Amino acid sequence: MHQHIFTQPIVSEIKQPTLLTIRLLDSVSDLLVLSAMTNPIAEFVVSQVSALEATLIVRHQPFVELCYHNTHHVADKYDQMRSLGQGARLYPMMGIAPRVCIEQLREGITVNIQADEHVYFSLGSCTRFELISLEQDLRILSEPQALVMAKAILGRKFDYDEPSSMLAVHISEVEQVRRDLREYLKGESGKIHPGVSTELLKLDHLLQNKHQWLLRTYHQSLERPNLGRSSNEQLSNIEQLQRKLDCFELLAPKDVSDMVNKLSDDGM
Repeated sequence: MHQHIFTQPIVSEIKQPTLLTIRLLDSVSDLLVLSAMTNPIAEFVVSQVSALEATLIVRHQPFVELCYHNTHHVADKYDQMRSLGQGARLYPMMGIAPRVCIEQLREGITVNIQADEHVYFSLGSCTRFELISLEQDLRILSEPQALVMAKAILGRKFDYDEPSSMLAVHISEVEQVRRDLREYLKGESGKIHPGVSTELLKLDHLLQNKHQWLLRTYHQSLERPNLGRSSNEQLSNIEQLQRKLDCFELLAPKDVSDMVNKLSDDGM
């Protein structure tokens, strides 16, 4: 399972408390990571453990890098305690906006690993990720991921002042979830309860509305410097200047108007 998304296994030896930093590669775009956020980021399996030493078999997504640093810090509590042959997977938390997880992954996620007859894993505070033991990894058996993400997107409040690049990420995310919903409906046709099918269709309609709103906001952000100004502001300024020119022409003496017209004709 997950062989198609992970790198080749890596053997890592833990001889003292270790801080593992998982960071997104600088060359990887947010749009690429977005499509992989439903899968585990990394997997750890205990290959050997004795006293204060342990050997881990590690696999991870190809768009992240792993950096190990020895430390004297011992975590006060741990998220997972694993024995020989057991392991854990690192997932983004359910219902959290992928944008938030991607930003945190770009800054770096810290995993504290230490051994004492067992191997202990603990995540840094305020992380948007979680460690799930292999035997309890039931995400593929839970509510359809497309349905979970659709509800999360619909319940999210978007920022009007976000740059166009981030709006493009939101648009791609909505399109991806809508595609997943349609594929799920097509693949499970006749197998799911009619009430669930109706709910999925309603969610798809609501996602379509949000997609249209995001597209409109995206195009507006490209047409004007900020959402506080109208896209036809320049045209309004030209019309205002034309009205002022007409007023000056009516109020100015005839010889002055003739001289201005002559100068303008000569300049052309």
